[in-house]
Amino acid sequence: MTATSEKQKQDRPPAPASLIEPSTSGSQDAVEMKNANPGGLMRVFTYGRPIDLLLEGVALLASIGAGVALALVNLVMGRFIAVFTNYTTGSSTKEQFMDDVGRFCLYFVCIGIARLALTYIYSTLFTYVAFNMIRNVRHSYLRAALSQEVGYFDLGVSGSISVQATSNGKLIHSGIAEKLGIFFQAIATFVAGFVIAFVADWKLTLIISCIVPSLLIILGGSSIFQSKVETRILPIYAQAGAYVESVLGSIRTLHAFSLRPRVMHKYSTYLDNARKLGDKNNPLYGVMFASQYFIFYGGMALAFWQGIGMIARDEVDDVGTVFTVLFSVIVASTSLNVIAPHMVTFNRAATAASELFTLIDRSSQIDPFEESGHKPDEISGAIELQGIHFSYPTRPTVHVLQDFTLHIPPGKVTALVGTSGCGKSTIIGLLERWYNPVEGSIKLDGQNIQDLNLRWLRTAIRLVQQEPVLFSGTIFENIANGLVGTPWESASYEEQLKRVRHAAQLAFADEFVTNLPGGYDTYIVGRGGLLSGGQKQRIAIARSIISEPKILLLDEATSALDPHAEGIVQRALDSASRDRTTIVIAHKLTTIRDADNIVVMSKGKIVEQGRHDELVAMNGSYAKLVKAQDLSSVEKKDKIDDTSNDDASEAAKTTQTLERCESAETSQLASLKNREDFGLHKQTALPHTILKLIRATPDIAVWYFLALLACVVGAGVYPGQTLLLGSLMDVFSAPDMVARGNFISLMYFIMALGCFVVYFTLGWTTNVIAQTLYQKVRKDMIGAVLKQDLRFFDREENSIGALTSRLDSHSQAVLELMGFNIALAVIAFVNVVSSSVIAIVISWRLGLVGVFAGMPPILLSGYARIRIEAKMDADVDRNFSRSASIASEAANAIRTVSSLAIERSFLQLYTNELDSAISSSVKPLSHMMLWFSLTQSIEYFILGLGFWWGARLVSNGEITFYQFIISFMGLYFSGTAAAQIFSFSSSFTKGNSAGNYYFWLLGLEPMIQETEENAKNGPTHDYKSIAFHDVKFSYPLAPENRVLNGVSLTINRGEFVALVGSSGCGKSTMISLLERFYDPTRGKIVINDDSALTDMNPRLHRRSLALVQQEPKLLPGTIRDNISMGIEINTEDGAVPGDDVIEAACRAANVWDFVSSLPEGLSTLCGNSGDQLSGGQKQRIAIARALIRNPAVILLDEATSALDTESEKVVQKALIKSAATGDRIIIAVAHRLSTIRDADRICVFYGGRIVESGTHDELIEIGGIYKKMCEAQSLDRSV
Repeated sequence: MTATSEKQKQDRPPAPASLIEPSTSGSQDAVEMKNANPGGLMRVFTYGRPIDLLLEGVALLASIGAGVALALVNLVMGRFIAVFTNYTTGSSTKEQFMDDVGRFCLYFVCIGIARLALTYIYSTLFTYVAFNMIRNVRHSYLRAALSQEVGYFDLGVSGSISVQATSNGKLIHSGIAEKLGIFFQAIATFVAGFVIAFVADWKLTLIISCIVPSLLIILGGSSIFQSKVETRILPIYAQAGAYVESVLGSIRTLHAFSLRPRVMHKYSTYLDNARKLGDKNNPLYGVMFASQYFIFYGGMALAFWQGIGMIARDEVDDVGTVFTVLFSVIVASTSLNVIAPHMVTFNRAATAASELFTLIDRSSQIDPFEESGHKPDEISGAIELQGIHFSYPTRPTVHVLQDFTLHIPPGKVTALVGTSGCGKSTIIGLLERWYNPVEGSIKLDGQNIQDLNLRWLRTAIRLVQQEPVLFSGTIFENIANGLVGTPWESASYEEQLKRVRHAAQLAFADEFVTNLPGGYDTYIVGRGGLLSGGQKQRIAIARSIISEPKILLLDEATSALDPHAEGIVQRALDSASRDRTTIVIAHKLTTIRDADNIVVMSKGKIVEQGRHDELVAMNGSYAKLVKAQDLSSVEKKDKIDDTSNDDASEAAKTTQTLERCESAETSQLASLKNREDFGLHKQTALPHTILKLIRATPDIAVWYFLALLACVVGAGVYPGQTLLLGSLMDVFSAPDMVARGNFISLMYFIMALGCFVVYFTLGWTTNVIAQTLYQKVRKDMIGAVLKQDLRFFDREENSIGALTSRLDSHSQAVLELMGFNIALAVIAFVNVVSSSVIAIVISWRLGLVGVFAGMPPILLSGYARIRIEAKMDADVDRNFSRSASIASEAANAIRTVSSLAIERSFLQLYTNELDSAISSSVKPLSHMMLWFSLTQSIEYFILGLGFWWGARLVSNGEITFYQFIISFMGLYFSGTAAAQIFSFSSSFTKGNSAGNYYFWLLGLEPMIQETEENAKNGPTHDYKSIAFHDVKFSYPLAPENRVLNGVSLTINRGEFVALVGSSGCGKSTMISLLERFYDPTRGKIVINDDSALTDMNPRLHRRSLALVQQEPKLLPGTIRDNISMGIEINTEDGAVPGDDVIEAACRAANVWDFVSSLPEGLSTLCGNSGDQLSGGQKQRIAIARALIRNPAVILLDEATSALDTESEKVVQKALIKSAATGDRIIIAVAHRLSTIRDADRICVFYGGRIVESGTHDELIEIGGIYKKMCEAQSLDRSV
């Protein structure tokens, strides 16, 4: 995720120069933007480079040529009919007849060759250029997203950035790739067909040209109505995608509180709303398809009626002319029917493009890509906040800062302390220019920061946040992100690594990093993966200090560190702060006692400020905070040793040999390592996948039956036409030609009426089927994902962005597969079989040659295309999944991205992945389209062969002219149908791949789940005790590295047990094992001395537990929604706990005063992942969510790390009181030792083992590791 990977960048082309600056036109108001019309699909073509536009022009000419070639077939066929008629009536000799046949057969071969070449050119170029254009649109979209001010993301109007970029991009690509070529080919066929028809006989052509406006009216009206529906559907799915993205980011919370049913219920409401709109397309598709085919066959009835009458009146030269006109108009009209199924695709593509352009056109109030603004050469770092008033965009009536004025001197350390929500972190946000003040100004060295270049400002300032965010990539890349915007950004890898290691050493991270399997090249999954909170925090600190910034902002920078590490890191930060302007926000007052100025805040105002000693002497608010945090049992130390005591060293020696597991154990774990790897799954064939999809939806069996029946009846039209055309040839020599002609015309009209019924049924039923499967696949996939173990989400390919992208694209692929396309393919398949059978039955000599000489090449070519495309799609999707992960990470961590000024780096990496997808597709694309072109041209070689062989059989008297016409037309319709089948191969391959992933995911059972065997296995007597028996544990993706090395511990009901130790020693892993996020590798956890935890129902077990994590996760919704998630409810009846119950939990968590002060109280929205709340506010709501559960066991993983001292005292008192009742177990992981000093037992972890255990006083008396930790946190005793 860093700009430092220069080699990777050089291997791939950069973003086009034309895309350096995004459009800044458009409204800033979200509501106005939704109504904007940014140009839709046509605007996508403005994103092509000159070479793209040139290739697009060549492809356009090729598609027009292919369309004209298709129309010329009618001219040749008309002449053929004339040649045959002349021969059968004796107007030409056998030799002359065969000479004419040979010449016209050669025309067919030439048309076939032209179609082969032209189809290959347009299909390859349109698809390749589409990749490039969508790459550029996606680039501009993500650039626009990253350029928005943070307040835009707070409003939550954008949906999921990554999902929209990926899924809308795919919809657009589908609309401008080969389908666009098919569209222009059809238009060219239409125009050329009518030109040929008018040249042949203008009068007959003019009579039947009424077909055209009728079709255009139907297509135009349908498109308008469908666009309106799609415009309302896509935003709903965007919101659903954003919701899923947030839920997946809170997967531990979801498992801990068994929230899957509740999440699925809410997600279903999105799907239900979209389904109601989607169902409006049922009658639309019915009327659209039915009308087209009715007009088409009705037009044929009109054509035959008028044509035969004109022949009878001698108004045309010969029968060949009539057939030329008829075939030309029929093919021209048919070409519009070819367009019909693709109109749905074009409409969706246009709507998707409009959605993307809405954001692209939005003008950002604070644009990090803007190059304007002053860039001072040197700054001293003096900051002046004058008369600042500020309210967040989402709560404009709540004043966070009121007339706030503060002078921050250069080169000094200024600390901000106060209760959660008092405005401390808001000041950081204003300094970073995430927001602009409502009133007042902020000046840096006397210059308003709004006049400074934004990227320069953020590079000069470095921030360490309360909840550190790391990105997918190596540890080296994460730390090197801090070099962006500095002279070292373009330094060599060796020089960068040197700086990275130095920064890691300063942040006390080098030791644990070098002990990882890959060292600094260890790959971590998004947001830190399996690293502990303290380890992530130290990497974040190294990332911020590596650039030697002029101004350092530390927002609870050491909150996740153990005391020993905190002491050393604090000294490193103190050293980094020397002669550097530093602003520190801290609740641990030990970290700011030496600050030059401590500012005590309350309700957005300053109540006290001064040095530590001065404020203590004042005996005011600050002095009370100091008293609350002082560890009075420990003698204050003036210095903190840089190394651990002898016990720690000894512990390290004992555990050193246990860093690697035994080989047998490693082998066992390694055998399970790839059980969640879809790449190892054996794919099923398309027919099998379709049958499985049908069997998966028995509730719509009636709709399947109706659709299949309509397909079979609809396919009967083609052999019916064959027989009618055969009969037609006898009409011209019959004495009652007009009467018999009128009868055939009537048959065509009846056929048109039948087609109206058939295709109306098909349009309606296929949309019902597609919508049902679309909803089911979406719902089932998210349900299957949410039930997976944590090990599933630890995998690189299962990042949040990749999963959300897959969820959307796979369900879309199933929609395309099982919609009208599959119906047309079934009709074409039945047509191939029935027409081939008729051809063989009527004339086996001609039929066998045509069928067995023509069908195998078409089928083999189509099969080859599908196989190649399936592999190409898998490779391209893999790259697109990675690009989606990058976009997801960037959008969801926009504050971290903006503070590091790495928007360009993310954009470059995102573009690199898109370029990689394109470059990897060029070779298979060129192969695939060759086979596709063969499927679209072989039929003309068959026509030539069929005509020549048929003519020879006729001339030899082996078959009659009637037999020839029927057998030949059977071959013609079967060849056309075979080509039509493979025109949908793109939908088939994507749908088959999506279906395979869907069924694999449904069949992937988590290793920890509720089963029939454990369904009733809950705790027998509540929770009297929890016992760890020689527990060893390694994470599934790193089986050779052991985290816990034989932990034995028994905890009884009524006990408050604390787990302390350095970051990464296994404390949080203990919490994960208790929650059954994972099971021990060896040993076991026993509940109540009689129940192994692995034998219990995880849902029943978790019902008795409540978890508060170090980085609290809130789900989208209101404060009421999030707190009530602590109680399992029936999603069907919607019953939720009363506000009085919620208020009691809020009071216990000391958050009620804050909640009740909000204008909307409990109905206040928390934002995406709780972004609308401060860290302390989120933490307290998470604690309220745990307390409302009234659990038997409370698990606190640094639960109070983000709380101010006052809140911490209240919450701690409530927790201790709940433990004192004797009916609850509390297990707390803590670095702030004041929170656990009253614990019944404190277990000190080191190297995955417990090395000390006892009460606070007992451990102090031992004088070991714990005492050292206490000394590091001891405050001034003079208060």
